[in-house]
This record gives sequence, structure tokens and C-alpha cells, in this order.
Amino acid sequence: MLHIDEKRLLKIFQEKKKDKFKLEELENYMPREKILRVALWLKGKNLVNIDEKTIKRVKVIKDEPFPERKIAEYLKNLGKKEIEIKDLKNILSKEEINAALGAIKRKNIGKIERGKIIFENLNYYDKEEEVLKDINNKSVEEVDKNILDILKKRGYVDIEEEKEVTIKLTGEGKKLLEKPIVIEEEISQLNRDIIISKKWKKAYLREYDVKVPTKPVYPAKVHPLTRIIREVKEILLAMGFKEVKSPIVETEFWNFDTLFEPQDHPAREMQDTFFLKYPNKGEVPKDLLEKVKEVHLRCWRQFDEEISRRLILRTHTTASSIRYLASLSEEEKEKNHKVFCIDRVFRNEAIDYKHLPEFYQCEGILMGDNVNFNNLVGILKEFLSRLGFKKVRFRPAYFPFTEPSLEAEVYLEGKGWLEILGAGIFRPEVLEPLGIEKPVLAWGIGFSRLAMLRYNLKDIRDLHKNDIDWLRRV
Repeated sequence: MLHIDEKRLLKIFQEKKKDKFKLEELENYMPREKILRVALWLKGKNLVNIDEKTIKRVKVIKDEPFPERKIAEYLKNLGKKEIEIKDLKNILSKEEINAALGAIKRKNIGKIERGKIIFENLNYYDKEEEVLKDINNKSVEEVDKNILDILKKRGYVDIEEEKEVTIKLTGEGKKLLEKPIVIEEEISQLNRDIIISKKWKKAYLREYDVKVPTKPVYPAKVHPLTRIIREVKEILLAMGFKEVKSPIVETEFWNFDTLFEPQDHPAREMQDTFFLKYPNKGEVPKDLLEKVKEVHLRCWRQFDEEISRRLILRTHTTASSIRYLASLSEEEKEKNHKVFCIDRVFRNEAIDYKHLPEFYQCEGILMGDNVNFNNLVGILKEFLSRLGFKKVRFRPAYFPFTEPSLEAEVYLEGKGWLEILGAGIFRPEVLEPLGIEKPVLAWGIGFSRLAMLRYNLKDIRDLHKNDIDWLRRV
């Protein structure tokens, strides 16, 4: 006997005199989840077949003019046909400049000579632009492959896969529809009135199947990045570390000077660091300032106390580790310490697929008697293993405040070896002003890279787009 929903679906075939429908067509008559559920019932009774095929469709993900068109429009407004390449920074980002120069050469829409771009025609025709206007939601087969590859490489489109489902009557199904489908009353849930009136004796009682497809339910859950932060925090706590915090707004003293970074280091420039406009100066501990100043003058031959007091947004969480070490009493310095900090840091980066001006970082230190480089490697291996990375290797590296230093790489199938964290032993020049004689192992990891590896992301901006479908699936 047919279920009432099975009859309703078959009646659509009968009334429209068709032997097959695409799923999207049937959605005009019945919810998608119900169609799939009922179609599976009918398939089990050999009345319909369900055919699925995967279609690759083009999705436009960047809705803005090409960089070369931006240059042309800029010149058109100025009434000029040429521009110095060095002046492009006024209208384009660094990545856009490189893309524009390559496209101008490839499309032959202008000349590049003697540091200038010279357009022959500012109203040039661009086939790639025309294709981009009408490409959204088309199947891959409908688009010129060469142009599609270019648009995808330039980050204007992406390819998404979707399933096309077709429900088709079998021979038995067609034979069944030779007679009119009669839809009778059906009882899906018994209640007091139905039982007392004995209505249930004449009606069809619906059967239940716990295996049939149902509408997805998405429970509340924390953001994917928050999940990684919590996971790392739990791992470090389990390894015996304790968590410390420090201010987001720091002086250059804590962020740079105490880490033995010279005051003329490029990382301190406006291009790499966010400086506060107001207030622009902060307080620093006088005694420690004098000790740090002595080390800088001895090694770098320069030190300006006013630079030390300048306020910035911290560029790394290492400032938390230094603040912790500086807070130790003489008695506490005799003990061993294992601490970490997970928090936001800020760098004046151009936004692209792997850089953001604000991101989360984790910093950890271990201070103890006779700890050495082998201990550091062992700790990092254990930490990365608990994160799920089984293949780990280390190579020499350079960091201003550690010596020796290393970078850890993890192996991912299909991607090879990828750098994931930096580490080393604090230099004596860092520890001397703090009055610490024990070796201090230090390491840092950025959560952006970790999130990209964990969630197989190609663009770190996807982590912050609030794409509800992705957040539900991940």
C-alpha cells in the first residue's frame, strides 16, 4: 500500500503527464526534504529511479573592476594616458599593482617602458570583463576554459560543485499511473478522539522509518577559530603550562626594547606597527629601563628613552612572556616556570589571502635548570603531536631575541611540508636586565596558519566572512 505522500508525488507525474522531473521542478509542489524522503520510498518499491550527477558551477566571489581597468578609469578622469608605475600605490594595493602590470602586458592594452604605463586606448575592449559580467552560476562547460582559468587565478571566481537530482518513473511506475491515483485520509498520530470514534479502523495508519532522510538540524556551536584556541589552551594546560595575559596596548619598551630589538629595526616602522595617536606615550619601570638601556648602548650604541615610551598595538604575545619574567621576585626566579599566552596581536599588513592586520597568536616559555635545545624540540614535538601533526621536522632559523632558533614544519598529504611555528632560546641580552640566569625556551604559533591547515582554507579571510553555510558544515 502506498503512503499518502507517495501518492501525492506520483499524482504530480500523472497530472503533468511527465515521466521524469528534476528535483528543483518538484520543489514547486513539495518541500525538498520530503521529496527526497518519498522518492527513496518509491525507489524501494521499484516505482522510480533517482539519478544524481555532479555539476561544476562558476561563482563570482569578487565584484569589482580589474586593477588595470581602475588605472584606465583613473587616467580618464585626469585626462591623461600615462602614469608612473611608482604612483600606482595611490590607487592600488601592492598585489593589485603586480596583477595590473602582468595583465597589461598579457592583454597588450598598453606599453610599459621607462617606469611608465602608457595606454593607447583608455576605452579598450576586454573579453575577460565581458565574460565575468555573465558568468555567475554557469556550468564550467559553458565558459571558455582559458578565460575561466585566468579569472580563477586572479581571485574573481571560484568553482562550486552541486548535485543535479532527477527522479524518473520506472516501467512499474508508469504502469501504476495508468489508473487514477486516489488520495485517501491518513493518520500519522493517534489521539484520544480518533481512538474513541474508531476512526482509525477505516483510515490508513502511517508507518515510521527512522532511516529516512530528514531536514538537517544545526545546533548552536562555537566559532571554528574559537574551537582551535580552546583546543590549544587545553593541550598546554594538560602539559603543565599556566596562562598569563598582558595589555593589547603596549609601550615599545615591553614590545621591542626588552627583547633586544634595536630601536632602528625596520619592524618598528609605521609599515609594520600600529602607533597610537592619543595617548601616544606610556609609563615604563625606571629601574628596568636603565638596565635595558645599558645593554642596548653596549651592543647597538643607541637608545632613546622617548622611543621606549611610545604606545603601540602589540605586534606579538612575547611581550606577555617578558612581562611575566620581569614580575618574578628573587625567590621565584629560583623556581622553574612554564607559561603561555593566547591573545590578539596587530601588524600593519596589507590584507590578502594569508595576511590580516589583526590575528591570534600563542606564545609559550619554559624556564628551568639545565633546559636545553633538545628539551625545546621535544616539547614542540609533543605539542604538535597532540594537535594531530604526526610528521614534524625542524630547521635552523633567525629571530632577533632568540639564539639558537628554529622553525617547525609539519607534513600534510597533498601539500608537503609547511612551516607552522618559530622557537628558540632567549638570548642572554634579553635575560640579563631581568636578573634571570636560567635558560628560557620560547616558541610562538599563529592561529591563522593553524586554522588554514585544520579547515583546509586557501584564503584566511574565509575564516571571518560569516558564511553561515560554511560555519554550519565545518
